[in-house]
Amino acid sequence: MEYRFFIVFAFLLSGCTLNGDRNDRQNEKAGVPEFVFQEEIHNFGSVQSGEIVAYSFEFKNSGNAGLIIKSAESDCGCVTVDYPKETIQPGAKGYIDVEFSSAGEIGKVYKEIVITSNTKEKETKLAITANVKNELINIYSEN
Repeated sequence: MEYRFFIVFAFLLSGCTLNGDRNDRQNEKAGVPEFVFQEEIHNFGSVQSGEIVAYSFEFKNSGNAGLIIKSAESDCGCVTVDYPKETIQPGAKGYIDVEFSSAGEIGKVYKEIVITSNTKEKETKLAITANVKNELINIYSEN
């Protein structure tokens, strides 16, 4: 009796594996989009507190299917992100536009942007850095 159970269980497991392989093959046939960024971290250098700076991260869809960006979010309200809402075709380029407001920030700043898409990795991270200077703090620290 136990022997039959083992045979049935092994048969069911092999069926699951076959379905997984079939799904992988279907994904390969359908194609997979892929982000390739020229730069994944951008350094704004020194900025004055209150200054607003912007940068466009250029990317290319080097995959073999249309790239769809579902969302792009930052870990801070001081960063706004704009991204293409249309499908980026294989071989085409696009831009993720980032604007950073340094108001209320001081010193070395590191902010991440998480992009959710239909790529194999599902999430891609970009980052910006800056060294925010505040003249008032510098004046008081010299005295």
